[in-house]
Amino acid sequence: MAQPQSTTPDARTGIANRVQTIVARVLGIAQERVAEKANFVTDLGASSLDLVELIMAIEDAFGIEISDSAAERILTVGDLVAFIRSQAPAAKAA
Repeated sequence: MAQPQSTTPDARTGIANRVQTIVARVLGIAQERVAEKANFVTDLGASSLDLVELIMAIEDAFGIEISDSAAERILTVGDLVAFIRSQAPAAKAA
């Protein structure tokens, strides 16, 4: 039996893996450094310009919009993954 996509471990892992790849590419760091609890600024060394570029890359990759106020609340990789899951039901299967 198929499980709903929003709760399948494969769908959750798929989003996390895509985010990890995008974050590593935008920030120019090794994917291994992109952990769920990693803070973009303090742990991964992102500048404010890096964060803008990252938000734009995520919006393009997942077909979502992230408002400035939402972006200000996204501090860690885990925060970003959770936001994507809440905003992009279609992306959950990716």
